Amino acid sequence: MTPGDASQLAGRLSGAGRWRLPSRALLRLRAAASGGDVAVVCFAFSLAAGVLCRGVALPAALAVCLTLATLVYPAGLLVLTRRRTWALLVLLVASSTVVGPDPAWTLGPFGISLQGTLAGAGMVMRALIIIVAVMGLVSTVPIDRIGGVLEHAGLHGLGFAVGVAFNLLPLIERSLVTSWHAMRLRAGLRRPFTAMRLLLVAAVTSSLRCADEVVLAAEARAFDPSARRASRFVWRRRIVPLALALAVVLVALTGMLH
Repeated sequence: MTPGDASQLAGRLSGAGRWRLPSRALLRLRAAASGGDVAVVCFAFSLAAGVLCRGVALPAALAVCLTLATLVYPAGLLVLTRRRTWALLVLLVASSTVVGPDPAWTLGPFGISLQGTLAGAGMVMRALIIIVAVMGLVSTVPIDRIGGVLEHAGLHGLGFAVGVAFNLLPLIERSLVTSWHAMRLRAGLRRPFTAMRLLLVAAVTSSLRCADEVVLAAEARAFDPSARRASRFVWRRRIVPLALALAVVLVALTGMLH
């Protein structure tokens, strides 16, 4: 988490009149999370809660995961301040409402399904849990430490692949932005379907080109994905009580189904 992100988030939360923790307790928790193991445990809990929780347990899981994000990796909450995020979530609910089974009402050529709306709301809550957890983990734990976790788990070469994938995302985004501006200047947006197809082709082409360059560079340096590299990630014993507490919370949340 960069200082700019921290100051930006603090300003938005204070401007909205939200509560804030005592400074000493918050600084201690942030110092513990800086090691990476706290953030990884919270991320694993959020991922499991987003996948396993159903029904009435899902809103409770969302509240718990957002609370963890506020305490451990608040930079992950910045994704909730972007209009694109909410536009995609609203589109998800709207599409599920229209294509859902047993429409209760009709709005012109479209049917309004209550079951589809509830299913869309569930998908939105799961998406919020996973998006905030992923953004929080990436902003708190360096990529090399995330790779160290995968290497320590026995997934040789996957840590390198994850690092390459995260490092290629800005390049692909820059390529898409350049393609978008080029089509806009050439009046290519008058045909939206053609524009989306060209953007998709540009994204795939840019990804393949970057992947080919990475493969050539790795072969030139005699990279062996099966070789075990030293892990820079350190697990601390004091993380065990937190992991046990989150496991109990997860069991309680999944037990709300019965």
